[in-house]
Amino acid sequence: MKRHILDIKNLQVSVDGRSILQGVSLSIHSGEIHAVMGPNGSGKSTLVYALMGHHQYEVNASNGTVAIDNELLLNLPPEDRAKKGLFLAFQSPIAIPGVTVSNLLRSAYQELYGSSTQGNDDAVQNPVLKRRWNSTKMTFQEFSKQLKHYAKALAMDEKFFSRGIHDGFSGGEKKKLEILQALMLEPKFAIFDEIDTGLDVDALKHVSQGIQTLVKKGTGCILVTHYQRILQYVKPDVVHVLVRGKIVDEGGAELAEYIEHHGYGKYV
Repeated sequence: MKRHILDIKNLQVSVDGRSILQGVSLSIHSGEIHAVMGPNGSGKSTLVYALMGHHQYEVNASNGTVAIDNELLLNLPPEDRAKKGLFLAFQSPIAIPGVTVSNLLRSAYQELYGSSTQGNDDAVQNPVLKRRWNSTKMTFQEFSKQLKHYAKALAMDEKFFSRGIHDGFSGGEKKKLEILQALMLEPKFAIFDEIDTGLDVDALKHVSQGIQTLVKKGTGCILVTHYQRILQYVKPDVVHVLVRGKIVDEGGAELAEYIEHHGYGKYV
């Protein structure tokens, strides 16, 4: 398994001219879980969206860098950052009626792993699907089998595949779909923004198992959260405490336990 590194150095970000992140630095390797914790207004969402290239977040690229395997990302649009191996699971995914889950996953997968020649899967019986499938990483049948496997592991009915993206989904169903996307797309690094928000105990367990599966396959994960709740199921290798745009403390899983019991009082 090839090892990768996401290296964030001195990241400085402003929104509407107001400085939010003031020199954030951290490095994440393949298969590691890093938790970023902090009180409301500490800059966690700014970090997430700046990493993915949201246009409203102004990054000072002259002083800081973000790179995957030494390939710089800050000058790339979000879609090219995704192709370099970065994935973001949203805290509040929006609904996209008319675009089905299966179309999203199939199209995204082929954008990442498509070949220069199409129709390489002779086993596809539907001529329309065969003409459109152009990935050499796996056949269309393998893709469909894997999709069903992961959906079952997340306790998602296959009927979701034909529904509009997040259209009428519950909070738990939305978060499961975000995990399903990550599992299918196999990014080098996945960022989960408040993935535990609004989940009941069963959904939290399924989401946590999905993250653990990703990590076993080599994906490095950033979990952005207020609480230790999800960290009871997904043990972080490193916990970073972000306060007022700066990382003010770092440690192991025991740091998250300390925050759970004592809050952020000593940092603010």
